[in-house]
Amino acid sequence: MKNNNVKILFFHGLDSSKESTKFHAIHHAHKFCIDMDYRNLNYETVNQLYQEMVKKIKPNLLVGHSLGGYWALKMSLLFKLPAIVANPSLNPMLTDYPELSDQFFNHDIPQFAYLELADELVDMQAVQQRLERFMFVQTYDGGYHRLQYPEHLNNLIQDVKNRLAGVG
Repeated sequence: MKNNNVKILFFHGLDSSKESTKFHAIHHAHKFCIDMDYRNLNYETVNQLYQEMVKKIKPNLLVGHSLGGYWALKMSLLFKLPAIVANPSLNPMLTDYPELSDQFFNHDIPQFAYLELADELVDMQAVQQRLERFMFVQTYDGGYHRLQYPEHLNNLIQDVKNRLAGVG
């Protein structure tokens, strides 16, 4: 697959949208993000909508932040797609969302994480300890939940694009 043909589907976080700084920090021509109203849709509805999006867009790479990281990991396993997550919420505090079990990480699908460890909402040290057994985890000692340096995602995206293209 050619590097420039890679399609990225971005999953935004809770109370966010495709106007997110994380989505706009991704330097890639073929990127997509659909606004999702997590607070007013139940888990099963969001699950069905995201599955339909993946089938329609046919991305090669999933990227997600926070609650979007949760969904990127779920869709990664379901559709066998590489994923990059940034400060993911592995156990969302929404009423009908189950915690992600290790089955969502313990497989041979390429997955990567970017964590800003000074996250004020989610314990990123605990997330790091859980994820680094299964995937490459890049960390930044500072930052915050909304990401101080969302542009750091581009290096991980380039690494995945190179893998998909058979380079390096």
